[in-house]
Formats: sequence, C-alpha cells, structure tokens
Amino acid sequence: MAQFTPVYGTITSITPLQAADGTQDCTLLFFIMTQDMGPVTFTVTPLTYVEGQETLKPGDPIVAFYDNSVPAPLIYPPRYHAVLMAEADDGLFAAFDYFDENLVNTDATLKLNLMEKGGTEVVMANGQIYYGTPANHYLLVLYSTTTRSIPAMTTPEKIVVFCSE
Repeated sequence: MAQFTPVYGTITSITPLQAADGTQDCTLLFFIMTQDMGPVTFTVTPLTYVEGQETLKPGDPIVAFYDNSVPAPLIYPPRYHAVLMAEADDGLFAAFDYFDENLVNTDATLKLNLMEKGGTEVVMANGQIYYGTPANHYLLVLYSTTTRSIPAMTTPEKIVVFCSE
C-alpha cells in the first residue's frame, strides 16, 4: 500500500520541464521552500491532483504529497513526483491516506468524526458530491483542529474521496 508524505512550504518558482530534445511538455517543476527540509522540487504532471483545480503561483503556501515508496533520485535539492497538491492557507492541515471502515488512517494517527447532517463537505475527486460512506477509500482530508488523543480525532472541513475503479 502506498504511503504518502506531506511537504508544507511556499512556492518560490515554477518552470516547465525541458525534454532532452529541448522541447517543453506538460510537466512542470515546482520549487518549494520548506521550514524543515529547506528547498524541495516537485514534478507536476497533468495526472497530479490539484485540490479545487486552483492555479498555483509563486508565493502560495502549499502542501504537496508524494508516494515515499517510489524511488527518487539522490540529488539536492530533493525532487519528488507530486501525487497531490493543495493550497495550505486558512489554518487548515491536510492528510492524504487510506482510511479504513472506522475512518482511521493506515498508521492510526488520525480518526475522522463525521456528523449525521452537514458539517463536512464530502466530494469526489471530480468535484461532485459523494453520497456513500468515505470509509475504505483514499481520502484527502482538510481539517483545522484535532484532539490530543491517540489517534487524534477531528471533524474535517472537507473530504475528497478518491474512488478506485
């Protein structure tokens, strides 16, 4: 099972990736400055999910997730393939993981509490309302506060459900 690692930082620049023949294709390089890791580079392709389909630009605070089970080149600054990106403003935190039938993530550090009616916006990756239970899916969870328990519990602001076909 994939393990996704978040990287919080601020976009410093965005450039198109040059192919070996000098052409530019649909892949972008996002240069991010982080508090704890210093500079980090992400490759962003048309398959990278961008929350809300926002146009990201230099100066934007973001969180980018990469699959840490995928090999990465041993270079500085580190370069990862972004699986998912979202703006990291409004005091929200983000988690991207598989949540089981109890809405607990794979490393049992976060449990989701959902209210019967309203409260949490639950949508599919294409932006449409999700009518089922978000359990047993990969979820992008946007939340503000958690309890100090183990696992930490939160009532998310928004959940994006990634349905597998």
